[in-house]
Amino acid sequence: MPANVYRFVEHWTIPGVPPREVYDVVADPRLLTRWWKGVYLAAEPLSGSGPASGVGSRVRVKARGALPYALYFVLETTALEPGRLVEVRTDGDFVGVWRAIFTAADGGTRVDIEWTVTVQKPLVRLLSPLLRPVFAWNHNWTTPRGAAGLRAYLAARGGVPAAEAPAARATRSGGRG
Repeated sequence: MPANVYRFVEHWTIPGVPPREVYDVVADPRLLTRWWKGVYLAAEPLSGSGPASGVGSRVRVKARGALPYALYFVLETTALEPGRLVEVRTDGDFVGVWRAIFTAADGGTRVDIEWTVTVQKPLVRLLSPLLRPVFAWNHNWTTPRGAAGLRAYLAARGGVPAAEAPAARATRSGGRG
């Protein structure tokens, strides 16, 4: 398997919020910059791509990790099952599939995320054979920011008050194809 192919498996716990509410936020890619702050820097709906959110919608994004470079790619929603599944295809600096499955767990929501991606950004693709663990670490730096940001966004929208909900937990594995 090429060194620039990555597979990440993550599990987020969002306490006190039912799966449908978590799904409603994650299923709308226009909201990425509002809850995954500091990682997703821009999310611009592409005209002519169908509804602003929904299967077939396309959003151009700019993202970053801890390392000093930005990534540009398009997210296209390929599957939605309300309250249960969001799947997007990525194209650009990343080519692959990102999938999130939502289930009720312990009075909240468990989000199981799988992302299989081939990195096309020239510098990362070129250096992946040597620096693969560093690039995987860079991705894993984003994971707790996503889980915590999603929890805070949902609390601000009227979900469980942040003071009453335990901190979101994110576990992850990945980097291996």
